[in-house]
Amino acid sequence: MVSARWVVPIERPPIADGAVAVGDDGTILAVGSRAEVRAEFPEAAEERARGVVTPGLVNAHCHLELSLCGTVPGGDGLFAWATALMRAKVDDDPEDVSDGAVVDALGARFAGTAAIGDVGSSLVAVEGIRRAFLGGVLFHELVGSREIATGDALADAARERAAVTDWPERLAYVPAPHAPYSAGPDLLTRIFAAAAAAGRATSIHVAEDEDEVALLRDGSGRWPAFLAGMGVDPATRVPRKTPVAYLASLGAFQTDTPPLLVHMVHAGADDRRIARDAGATVVLCPRSNLHIGGRLPDVDAIVAEGLPLAIGTDSLASVPDLSLWAEMATLAAHFPAVPAGRWLEAATVGGARALGLRGFGTLAPGTRPGVIDVPVDDFAAPLESLVRNPDPRLLWMARA
Repeated sequence: MVSARWVVPIERPPIADGAVAVGDDGTILAVGSRAEVRAEFPEAAEERARGVVTPGLVNAHCHLELSLCGTVPGGDGLFAWATALMRAKVDDDPEDVSDGAVVDALGARFAGTAAIGDVGSSLVAVEGIRRAFLGGVLFHELVGSREIATGDALADAARERAAVTDWPERLAYVPAPHAPYSAGPDLLTRIFAAAAAAGRATSIHVAEDEDEVALLRDGSGRWPAFLAGMGVDPATRVPRKTPVAYLASLGAFQTDTPPLLVHMVHAGADDRRIARDAGATVVLCPRSNLHIGGRLPDVDAIVAEGLPLAIGTDSLASVPDLSLWAEMATLAAHFPAVPAGRWLEAATVGGARALGLRGFGTLAPGTRPGVIDVPVDDFAAPLESLVRNPDPRLLWMARA
C-alpha cells in the first residue's frame, strides 16, 4: 500500500490523503482514500510517499537509436538539422549505439517513464527497452532508400524483425513511415494498410517544417534537390496537398487505428480537422521543435478543437534529456491557458491510448502502469506544481 497527500489517478479527480494498493507484480489492486484502501487491505504494509503519486509516464515519440549523436545544432529548420544528423550518424558502430540506447532507456525510466513509443530505422534500441523494463511500441521506420535498395522495404523490415528471437513481451512491433517527403506514396499506402491489418496505429512525422509543406504543395523548398541527389524523382513527392490531406488520400485514416501524427508544427485548420475527424492523436515534442525550428504548433487551437494529445521527447540529437517533465514544463510555459491536468493526461493516458497500450497511463484496479512518487513545491496546487517543474527529481517508481 502506497499513501500520499495526493494521489493522481489521471482518469478520475485527484484524491486528497489517497492511497494505492499494489500487488507484488505491480498490478494496481485498489485506488481511493487512504481510509478506503486500508479498510480493504488491513494487513498491507504501508509506504508513505513524500510527494504526489501518479502513474508512470508514457513517452509517445522517442528515437533511442540516436543516443550517440549528441545535440545537433538547430535553428535553421528541419532540412539543415536533418542533413547534419545524417552526417553525424555515418560512423556510428551498431554495438555502441545499442549500448547508448540502454543507458538512455534507463535514464528515461529513472525520470518516471514506464512505456515508450520508440522509432528506429534499425532494431538496436530493443535491448535498451528490455533492460529498462519499459513497455511500449517499436515503430520500425522505413524510408524510400530502403525500398530502392531491397525492392520491398516492408518485407525487408519483417525479415529483420523475425531475426530477433528474444523480443520483449510488452513491446509491440509496427512498421512506420518516416515522413511524407522520405517515403513514396506506394510505400506509405502499404505501411498504412499493414498497420491497419495488424490492428495497430503506426506513427509518422508530419507537417514538421516549412520545406515539407512547400514540397508537398508545389515542389519547392530545399527537399527536391536533396531527393534528386538520392536518385528519387522529386515529382513523386508533390501531391499538391497539405500534409495531413495527403496522408488521408493514401488511406491513412480509413481505419479504427489512425496513425500518430508527430509534431504538426505547420498544420493548418483543414489538416487539424481531418485529424480530429479521424480521431488521430497529435504527438507534441515541444523542446525539439524549438531547438530545430524555433516554432511550436498551434497548441491552443489543437486543444480547443479537441484533438487527442500525447507527448514525446524526440531524440537526444535535439533535446538535452528524455524527460517528459521538461516537455510538460515547456508546454505549460508557452500555453498558460491550457489547464495543467491536460499536460499530465497527455503524458500518461493520452500516450497509452495512442500507442494501444492497455494497463498503462492510469491508476485503476487491474492496470500495471508503474507508480511514481513525484515531489511538488505546492501541495495546495499539485497538478500545476507537477507540470511546471522541469526537473522533479523522481523519488521512486514501483514495478511497472
